[in-house]
This record gives sequence, structure tokens and C-alpha cells, in this order.
Amino acid sequence: MWYILKCRGGQEEALVRSCTGRIAPDVLEAAFLFRCERLWRSEGAWKRVNRLMFPGYVFLQSSNPGRLSEALKPYREMHMVMEEPDYLFPVYEEEEQALRRLCGKRHFLSLSYGYRDRESGRDCITQGPLKGLDSQIRELDWHRRFARVEMALAKRTAVLWAGIGLDERRIQNGAQASGK
Repeated sequence: MWYILKCRGGQEEALVRSCTGRIAPDVLEAAFLFRCERLWRSEGAWKRVNRLMFPGYVFLQSSNPGRLSEALKPYREMHMVMEEPDYLFPVYEEEEQALRRLCGKRHFLSLSYGYRDRESGRDCITQGPLKGLDSQIRELDWHRRFARVEMALAKRTAVLWAGIGLDERRIQNGAQASGK
């Protein structure tokens, strides 16, 4: 099962290394971060960049939450551990499955592609991990190439900023169909 360890932004990588190196493997099976691919405009061109999907969150995998909570005691002085007395905040099974579908085994959310239909004004994601998640997408900003997605995480609402690209084939086919 997955659990969340919250820390100050910018300390995520160091915390993953520290937990992995100091907590016994029978207590902590894995410590990881979720990353996403975004498009960033720089020097007049769109470039792919990798960003943290949940800044300030480290994900821990363990089948022994009691021992994991005990092993995290030294970290409480340096980091805010998201837990209530005697147990960690778990990432629930349905939330874990949704993250696995979205990001795969590498914990990486790749770009999705889509377009805005000029006639109807509707946005459409045609390929990538966000395809079919229309109910969770709160905003699509085609100019800045990101989607604001809301999802449940530890029984709270988490916002993630996913990268989107223009599906050039659909845009070209639409222009040809309209005679332009």
C-alpha cells in the first residue's frame, strides 16, 4: 500500500534518498515521486520538460504501516508527516489504481494530445493518459499547453498540472475538411 510523506518543496529528492538509505527494506518497499512531462516555451520554441506532479509529496510503499510510522519518527522534526496518531495517511486502493493507470510503473505522466473544435468550442483529448478523463479535467489552457486535473488523493482533492500538446493531424484534417 502507498502512503504520503509531506515535505517542503525542493526537498523531495533528498527525502527519497534518505528514506531509501535509512529505512529497512522489509519496512519500506519503495520511496518515489510522481513526475509529469510538460511543454515549456523557451527561446521561441516549445521544449519538453519534466516537473514534479505533486510538489512537496513523497510516496512510500509499505505493507507494514505501524513499523513505517515508527521508522519515520526521526523525520518528524525536519518534515511534516501527513498522519494522524498511530497511522499514516494512506493512498486508498482506488486512488492508487487511478495513479497507476495515469502514470504507469515509472510514476511518469507523459504528454496528452488534443485540440479545440472551432465550430463547437469543445475541447477534445485524442491521445495520451488524459484521454477519457474529461470529468476530471477542470481547465485546458491550449496557449500555455497544460491541463488542470483534479483527482482524489488520501481522501482529499489534489490538483495536478498535466502537459498537453496540439494534435496537429486533427487540426490539419479539420482545416482540409472546411476547405481552408
